[in-house]
Amino acid sequence: MATADVVVVGAGLSGLTAAIALAHDGARVEVVARGNATTHWMPGGFDCGSFPGAASPSAAVEILEARAGHPYALLAPDLERGLAFLRGVLKTEGLVYSGDLDGPLRAVPTAIGGTRRVGIVPDAQAAAMEPWAARERLVVCGIAGFKDFSAGPMVASLRRASVWGGDGLTARPARIEAVEVELPDQKGRRNINALELGRGFDDPAWRRDAFERISRAVESTGRGPGRIGLPAVLGIAEHAAVLDDARRFLPLPPFEVPLVPPSLPGVRLYGALRAALLRRGGRLSIGEPVVRIETDGTRATAVVLSAAVRERRVRAGAIVLATGGIAGGGLIGRSDGRLEEPLLGLPVDAPPGDDWLADEAFPVEGHPLELAGIRTDAELRPVDSGGRSVFENVRVVGAMLAGHRAIRERSGDGVAIASGWRAAQSLRLGRAESERERPSRRGRRPAAATPVARP
Repeated sequence: MATADVVVVGAGLSGLTAAIALAHDGARVEVVARGNATTHWMPGGFDCGSFPGAASPSAAVEILEARAGHPYALLAPDLERGLAFLRGVLKTEGLVYSGDLDGPLRAVPTAIGGTRRVGIVPDAQAAAMEPWAARERLVVCGIAGFKDFSAGPMVASLRRASVWGGDGLTARPARIEAVEVELPDQKGRRNINALELGRGFDDPAWRRDAFERISRAVESTGRGPGRIGLPAVLGIAEHAAVLDDARRFLPLPPFEVPLVPPSLPGVRLYGALRAALLRRGGRLSIGEPVVRIETDGTRATAVVLSAAVRERRVRAGAIVLATGGIAGGGLIGRSDGRLEEPLLGLPVDAPPGDDWLADEAFPVEGHPLELAGIRTDAELRPVDSGGRSVFENVRVVGAMLAGHRAIRERSGDGVAIASGWRAAQSLRLGRAESERERPSRRGRRPAAATPVARP
């Protein structure tokens, strides 16, 4: 039977952050998941907080931290440390991020012709965050046959001043134009997808031809300062080389515009996190659903997985529950008005069944059920209604935590990173104390565990 110091259930941002930090410290870690998580659906940046009235991610965090029951009330001090660790790990894997918690939130274009305010984005999206200078233009470059990015309608919407916001924090291009390019080997195609284009850009000869075509199209719009908005398809495995070539060969600074799923920036993020975990000796099992978690009193002892025609059992010293809340199947609604956490039967903090549905489709204050989740103590151990720990060696992270509206607040990535980091530190300290208390084979107590090094 397999054994791990820590089994992480869920392969999203929170689970992988915890797993990498623990493996970095020398723990034997196995991540198990039914499938890919929200990384493949999201734009690839780190939303730590963004809403009207907050000029920066840190300002948003400060507002949310003051709300009783919000995860940031516990986790705000861990966000900066966790983010620094994760960015260092990703940089080592060749994925660089721009922006920080204290920098301004800026409006950047979206593929549907709107804008969204961001603070921390992949390097490929960074040029969109720079303030627009006087007379600077934006050229949006579409791809013939690629239906997920329609440059003409996108530009028609972006030309409206109201799209860029009226809070005085952002400027907008002086002129916005659309071009469409037929890329190599795509003549007559009408069903091109993002993955196909990403793989095309990974090929050096193909992308050189593609960039020459894009350059001619952009130059046909005239001269002058500006930037090029491209769909987020600039490579997958060779993204860093593709981005470097784009900056060298295109006539204006380029930036990627995130698309509908599958999100290539998200795929790149997951790939870098996966590589970082494996490089530190961690294990990753995708496609093996967790059937149950075995317990013994106040401790979880093993995770049982469905593996083809049999079950696979992994003995665990501790468990990190990163199953994604309602959207990820970590919480399940029942017809009698109850929400269940299906693996451990943890107490769920949620509104009564009569309040699950709002009177309006998009209520200003948010949907009541968004706040549902698991309540924890300061170490992220799940607690009952009286605040007593339910399982001492279980940590709950990410979207499973009660008390936040991740979509409306744009705080989901920050909560994921901070909670993943906090869980790893809590379990690391627990392992260190356990090692100090357990005599070695020679009768000596081993030294305390080495603190997690930050790249």
